[in-house]
Amino acid sequence: MGLLDIDTKDIKKLEHLEQIGKAPPGIVEMVKALLNVRQSIFDVFGAFPQDNVIPYFYAFQNTASNGAAGTPNGILGANGTALNQIRISADSAFIACSMRGVSDGPYTIFMQQDASDRQLQNIAVNADTVVGTAERPGPLHKPLLLPANTTLSFTLADLSGSNNNVWVTMGGFKVYNRKLG
Repeated sequence: MGLLDIDTKDIKKLEHLEQIGKAPPGIVEMVKALLNVRQSIFDVFGAFPQDNVIPYFYAFQNTASNGAAGTPNGILGANGTALNQIRISADSAFIACSMRGVSDGPYTIFMQQDASDRQLQNIAVNADTVVGTAERPGPLHKPLLLPANTTLSFTLADLSGSNNNVWVTMGGFKVYNRKLG
C-alpha cells in the first residue's frame, strides 16, 4: 500500500493501533501531514506526485566550529542573537512538512520569508514549541510551499545565558517541474 492508496478506514485503523500502543506515537499526524502534502502538490501542479517529487532536507547551523558569536553561522552567544538563512535551490520548489533540531540550551526562533517579507510567526517563540527532535519532528500543521530561489530567514536569541550550538533542519519534498530520469 502506498500513500496514494490511504483512505479514511486506514486512518481509523492507524488511530486504533496508536491508541493501543502498537503504532508509534504521532504516526496519525505524520500520515495526515503527508496526505496534505499530496493534496498540496495536486492543487499546485494539477497532478498527484510522481517521480518528480523526492524527500529532501534543508538545514542551517550556528556552531562554534563555524566561528565565534557574532560571526556568520557562528555559535549563538550567551544571551545574544544570531541570524541565519535557508535558501531553496533554483532547480525545484520545496514543500516543508516538519522541523527538527538540537541545541545546547533553550533559545527563541523567529521565521520569515525574505522576498515577500512574509512572517511565518507573529512573534519569536521558544524553539521547543516549533522545532522537534529527530524522533519527534515538529510538524508544520499545513505544508509550507516554498518556490525555487526562496530564502527563509531565522532570527535566534539565546535564553540559556551561555554559548549555544544550534542545528535546525526542515524536512519535506523537493518538487521538480519535470520528471526525473
